[in-house]
Amino acid sequence: MIRMTVIAMTFGLLAGTACKKKSDTSAGEAAKTQATTGTTKDTTTPATGATAEANAGVTAGGIERAADEGAAAMLAQATGTVEVRRLGEPTWAAAKADTKLYAGDQVRTADASGATIMLADQSVIEVAEASTVAVASRDASADPASAAAVLSGNARFSVTPRAPGEGAFRVYTPGAVVLTKGTTYGIGVAASGEARVGVESGSVEVIGLAALDAQPIEVATATQVVIAADGKVGSTSAWATDDWGTWRDEADATVEVGGSIKAHGDALAELDAALNASYTELQANADSAVTFEATAAGAAEKNDTAAYTAALPDGAATIDASFSLAGRLEALTWAHAGHATLATDLYVRHPEAQAQWDVVAPRVDASILWPKRFEVTATAYWQPLRMQYYVHHPVGRANASLVGITVPTFYASVQPPAVEPATVRAKVKGQIWVAPTIAWQASTRPLWIANPNANWHASAKVNAAPPRAKVAWYVRPATLKSKAYIGAPIKGSWATKMTVAAPQPRAAFAASWKIPVGTKIKVDAPNFDAAAKARATAKFEAPNMKVNAPNIDVKGAANAKMDTAVDAKAKINGKVNVAVPQPQVVVPSVDVKGKAGAAANAGADVKTKVDGAVKAKADVKIKAPEVKPPAVKVDVKAKASGGFKLGN
Repeated sequence: MIRMTVIAMTFGLLAGTACKKKSDTSAGEAAKTQATTGTTKDTTTPATGATAEANAGVTAGGIERAADEGAAAMLAQATGTVEVRRLGEPTWAAAKADTKLYAGDQVRTADASGATIMLADQSVIEVAEASTVAVASRDASADPASAAAVLSGNARFSVTPRAPGEGAFRVYTPGAVVLTKGTTYGIGVAASGEARVGVESGSVEVIGLAALDAQPIEVATATQVVIAADGKVGSTSAWATDDWGTWRDEADATVEVGGSIKAHGDALAELDAALNASYTELQANADSAVTFEATAAGAAEKNDTAAYTAALPDGAATIDASFSLAGRLEALTWAHAGHATLATDLYVRHPEAQAQWDVVAPRVDASILWPKRFEVTATAYWQPLRMQYYVHHPVGRANASLVGITVPTFYASVQPPAVEPATVRAKVKGQIWVAPTIAWQASTRPLWIANPNANWHASAKVNAAPPRAKVAWYVRPATLKSKAYIGAPIKGSWATKMTVAAPQPRAAFAASWKIPVGTKIKVDAPNFDAAAKARATAKFEAPNMKVNAPNIDVKGAANAKMDTAVDAKAKINGKVNVAVPQPQVVVPSVDVKGKAGAAANAGADVKTKVDGAVKAKADVKIKAPEVKPPAVKVDVKAKASGGFKLGN
């Protein structure tokens, strides 16, 4: 079985709610198709679908977007056959230029087709033929930043320079995370799950899911690195030409279809278990965040600076821990979706691998549900917590003016201390790795900490970097060595057996939770004009916390000391280099044994059993603000219906 590990990074976003209006995202879209064309085969059972829903804690079904909810991305160009699958939906619909894309949406291209996507930070994704990419979340980033995932095939990224207060641009693959600061590079994902990153200009940091405690691999201009299907990162090498078509053809030529489908299924089994365990772990941090917010609000009401000062170190560490878990969950979510995409696309092109597919198919349903659960979590928990980051966290407080946030007077009177990595480490399971140094370039480019403006794309221009050669960046070889994927006709099919619910308003996600974060400490709406001026003249210093990751045993106990070095750096002349202290978390690739009880405190161990069904015994009983939906207890043996609960 492939050993997959998980990643934690710090990300998040605030979102608003508005009047209900169906957009172009769910019901009513034209030309909806099944996941693949052809005659549907009954490869799952109703019980299997129920298990997937119970595991993920949400039901299948689309999202009804509010009238003023700006899209996270736009499909700028579509050539040939291009389709979109909306968050939470199992079906694909024909897509065309100007289609709005939201977090969790996926775009796929057919043979001899292509697409260009522009994200809200004006970064551009060029999608090659027979490829699938996803728009990842801006909502779980402590410092806002667009993100994406390459689930299969080839994509090229032209990433905008980071504006002051913005986080690293992230791209997820089935086996790695790529972090960038303003770079042009390509990513390929072969049918086996092997991936390659090739950098045209600038540099990127690559973190393989098999060894996240190791130092990230830096890939510089004109160099490349290959990530094995099991998440192990190789050595960098020269990369002189844009040979993506040839690379994919040669990589796929070695694929044994049945074995690859089985390997993807093994990875899905481990990822299902890890996702459940991580959501259970998040509960402990959510409970701590609620407690801290209540303490801070009470101190403000009594004007008790001593009480707030005493609670602040642990509160800031809790915020760090929750966003670290957000990054872990996002990486797990898209790794799961990537393996499911590759397994499905191999099967429909090679239905003779029916025996292997019958085992994998039940887990493919969950790849539809996990991105929806992540978005529910982001909307209901990480979005309001992100505002607490600006109020209570030392780096968030320093960045507040860059995003137009005014910290309430009482809280502003107390300076948050630097967050001790050991404190964060005690709140999460796994190892801590070093986040990249963010090179900020003074800019007035919009930096969305709430939903992007509904018409942000009207004045934005697609600005993809020109390819290094006169030909296109992706060219299919004239003669294929492999027809495992490209050039292989679709002969089989698959369709979910899950019951698909009617589209649900995104604003209702908050009602699905019982975690009232953000209700006691209110922050005024951001002043975007003031924020733009602050970013254009940024003069800022922030600590660069460098953490040596400790090794841990299977019970999560550290057996190596954690060293911390604080290095304050800044450049004032129009460019600011700021390293944001973002503790990162890794669950090691070992069997983790422990206990997850109702208390689910920060020091509790996680017990995970990978056999297709994972029981996580945390039970949340915290009242949701304002809305009182029926309480739903999620159990892997019963189908979830009408609700969502943090943890299982």
